[in-house]
Amino acid sequence: MNPDKIWDVVIMGFNPWQPTLDPSQPTLEESAVRKWYVERYDQPLLPLMRDLLASRAYPLKAIVTGHRGSGKSWALANLALNPEIAQRFLVVWLDVERSADIFNVNHVEVLFLMGVAAFKAARNTGLKPDRKYLEALVDSLTTLVRQETRDEQFGIDLDQVLDSVFAIGLGAAAAVAGPVGAAVAGAAAVFGKLFTLGLSSETVRRMEVRPRVTEILTRLNELIAHLQQVASRPLLLLVDGLDKIELEQARTVFAESRILQEPICSVVYTAPILLYYSPDLASARQLFATYEFPNVHLFYREDRNRRDEQGYAFLRAVVRTRLQKLGLDPDARIEPAALDALVAMSGGVVRELVHLMHDAALRAQINGETRIGEATARQAIYRLRRQYSAGLSLPYLEELRKVHELGRPTGTDICDKLLQNLYVLSYANDALWYAVHPNVLPLLEGV
Repeated sequence: MNPDKIWDVVIMGFNPWQPTLDPSQPTLEESAVRKWYVERYDQPLLPLMRDLLASRAYPLKAIVTGHRGSGKSWALANLALNPEIAQRFLVVWLDVERSADIFNVNHVEVLFLMGVAAFKAARNTGLKPDRKYLEALVDSLTTLVRQETRDEQFGIDLDQVLDSVFAIGLGAAAAVAGPVGAAVAGAAAVFGKLFTLGLSSETVRRMEVRPRVTEILTRLNELIAHLQQVASRPLLLLVDGLDKIELEQARTVFAESRILQEPICSVVYTAPILLYYSPDLASARQLFATYEFPNVHLFYREDRNRRDEQGYAFLRAVVRTRLQKLGLDPDARIEPAALDALVAMSGGVVRELVHLMHDAALRAQINGETRIGEATARQAIYRLRRQYSAGLSLPYLEELRKVHELGRPTGTDICDKLLQNLYVLSYANDALWYAVHPNVLPLLEGV
């Protein structure tokens, strides 16, 4: 193959912006998760899977927290494809980020989208749910919004919402098609306008006061009960994207309100990393089972120069697996020392490594090289470092220096932003610990 074409294949295979589940893929079996996923040695979501399979009388309500790019969405999707989960549940994946205005989404909207997603996924996996249950949920929400806003013209175009909500289902087809091998079925999304009720936070708070929201919950739970009856199995909703919301939103959604805890099926929500480091986590833990998804640690808390070989081996496998699945010999495309340099500067964040490989492949193509060497890897590393540097004013640099000296967050708003945006990373083994991103650390020299 022409070297230029080879690098085109690598560049597309290491796309850091690729969504976990792609609507262009007709089934989950053909998804990137099936092609690229590498199981982590520490299996962070194994306890969640065992809890889901054990929960019968009392459906599990859970939140999964982790840094953006840590791989938690991919791990959740892989969990959904597990044969035990697919046999037990009608699994529905709802991507809130691609369905709603994520920066203004509220929990009443999330409840509604969960109902729409469950109906859409069940229908697209070959089941025949009765639309009247979904229409009853729409009518209930419409009535409540009209009462609270006094806008008699308010309405919801259900067909438009069904088209635009990103939802994928699996598991239900087993009831129709038989064996687990045929149990996976996906539904491509048609992207339209992001869903929003356009309500102020004050209006949402008024709506949440019982018995106002009780009817919406009743209609949602009637829909869930109907879908479970049609599917002959319990429903499991995986609600991704809520890890992108701000801490104040997360505090309301997960710590101060019981609404998202009340659907009668098992639900797993992704939640922002800042909630995990907030005192509000104690309140959230009263309502939700909580599972952390830490970054892969590549060095030790007490000695940054001592490598964690398990972490290195896993991240090397991420790169090598993708190259092999692309039909390429990993050793012919990247030198071992270059790969280790990229792994080290990823900080143990999977998406960072994918980003670095993408840029290194671009640079190798531009340079006319057939193999990524250490010099080319360094070019990709420095480019990403410049991007981090561009966002750092002196107060942020000073805060990073404090975090580096203390080995933990300071609790300031600036530190929260640094945590949220990967300048400060968290790791977990026997304890939770923190470190400045290794590709950012050189920027502190002289501060």
